[in-house]
Amino acid sequence: MIKRIGKFVEIFDYEKLLVAGDIHGDYESFQRIIYVFKKERKECFKVILIFLGDYADRGNNGLEVIEGLRELKEEYPENVVALKGNHEDYDENGNPKFRPCDLIYEVTSKRGSWSRYFEENLKDFFDSLILAAKCGSYLFLHGGVSSKIRKKEDLISPSKEIERDVIWSDPFEGYGEYPNPRGAGVLFGKDITDRVLKILSANKLVRSHEPQKASNGIYREHDGKVITISSTRVYGGKPAILEICGEKETIRIL
Repeated sequence: MIKRIGKFVEIFDYEKLLVAGDIHGDYESFQRIIYVFKKERKECFKVILIFLGDYADRGNNGLEVIEGLRELKEEYPENVVALKGNHEDYDENGNPKFRPCDLIYEVTSKRGSWSRYFEENLKDFFDSLILAAKCGSYLFLHGGVSSKIRKKEDLISPSKEIERDVIWSDPFEGYGEYPNPRGAGVLFGKDITDRVLKILSANKLVRSHEPQKASNGIYREHDGKVITISSTRVYGGKPAILEICGEKETIRIL
């Protein structure tokens, strides 16, 4: 059902996809996602649950979310796909490549030494996360795309620049590509979306990264080709998951 090549996953032979956006330490929403997944799986074995990244920081229970996700992946290795977000970007020594990083303080408070916990529990987990996934006509990633993506192999074995673009970039309702005010990644327009989707033989891009934009659960732009989803209450919005059956899309508020 799930075929991984490098940092890219292709999903085959499924009946239903459940897609979760940023969680940011919202353990209540995470538990509801798991409840929906296990309930659906009782009725249909070929259910795939895709997480789009950003599991910790901002909320109070990022550690519990990450530990729960690790257990879920181990229990359902053929049914759970976890992507890397910008809040899962650390160097080999556990130094975050983003600011602020609340997880360090949370781990120190709940488990003791950050460096030891990172080495023993988090490093392998972060290394296991994929950059992008494709299922049918859908492309899934955390942030966005850029003009640097010219072939599928760029997501299988991405350069540091492409990986940064994928986890940091944001769409805007225009054309072209511009520096992102975040300080990493790009702002990409409709033409960039169209170009990358065509290269990857996809019709829609499903992402997260902007939970405030998707305050009602999801947000559509670029003529409906880009879908942003949020699965957290941390920013005051309605957490949701996107259910996909073939080409039918259903928004499920958590």
